[in-house]
Amino acid sequence: MERPSRILTVAFLFPDLSKPWLAMSADERFNAIVARACRFPCCHVELVFEDGMAFSIFSRSRLFFRQRSFANPEYRLISLSVPRAEYQAAYAFCAAAMTHEIGFNEIGIYAAYLQPCPLLYTQPSMEAGHTFCSKVVTEAMQAAGTPEAEPLVPCTTTPSMLYGALAESRRKIHHTVTYKCEQLRQVGCVFGPQTPG
Repeated sequence: MERPSRILTVAFLFPDLSKPWLAMSADERFNAIVARACRFPCCHVELVFEDGMAFSIFSRSRLFFRQRSFANPEYRLISLSVPRAEYQAAYAFCAAAMTHEIGFNEIGIYAAYLQPCPLLYTQPSMEAGHTFCSKVVTEAMQAAGTPEAEPLVPCTTTPSMLYGALAESRRKIHHTVTYKCEQLRQVGCVFGPQTPG
């Protein structure tokens, strides 16, 4: 028998901003610029499912939907208890998006910070053929009917804005990804089955 609710996790990357600028790689500098431009200093977001599949896009890459561990301690997770239909709709959106060739739009993420109302890159990611992380994750959540994402405009949604929209959700639960759960188990902080949820 299937559970009536499922766990949808959103992983936010909060980069280490104390690292000297000259010691950063080009990707780290890009992340630092994005993180410093917002209320919550995060620079990247991924949608994560119970089976460990993560959906997003990195700078200078293509859209992905694949297994990820989130071993990087700079990730902060927000997990929501959602109806099964919402979870399945989000998963279906991510799988469908992978049938398109979608690349990264660096100007799009900068434009998201600069346009108070949507003027640029307003086409959905699957139609445009390019996107950035918070835009496509917001689109996935809106396609699923996630209430926390409904008021957002995808092309102007930054990782920080999405974090703010989810941080106060009444559906938020304590949960973590398999890798982090196993770390806690190894140091004796938690006990129980090998997989979360």
